[in-house]
Amino acid sequence: MLRLFHNPEGEDGDGDGKSIPLRPGDIVQSTKGRDSGTIYVVVALLPPRYCLVSDGHKRTIANPKKKSYRHLKLLGHADSSILENWGMKDSLRNREIKKTLEEFLRN
Repeated sequence: MLRLFHNPEGEDGDGDGKSIPLRPGDIVQSTKGRDSGTIYVVVALLPPRYCLVSDGHKRTIANPKKKSYRHLKLLGHADSSILENWGMKDSLRNREIKKTLEEFLRN
């Protein structure tokens, strides 16, 4: 493989490879793949490069999508009232994610 550009962050472009610039509750848009343009809520982080995202419809809490954080564009953050019990999956229902995304798109 021929390298044309020097990458100062390291070989794979992750920087330190330990931190994901997203956090649970962030509203993101997919920029790569078949789901490009779809808006999701970040449900969990899988360091060093992945996170689990859900839209409440096709990708539910029970079946979140694993995406590289590099293929996601940060749009905003969910309302703090919805994030009170974020750590417990039972309290975070798909309808709350749908409601969060609908309110975000309205504004």
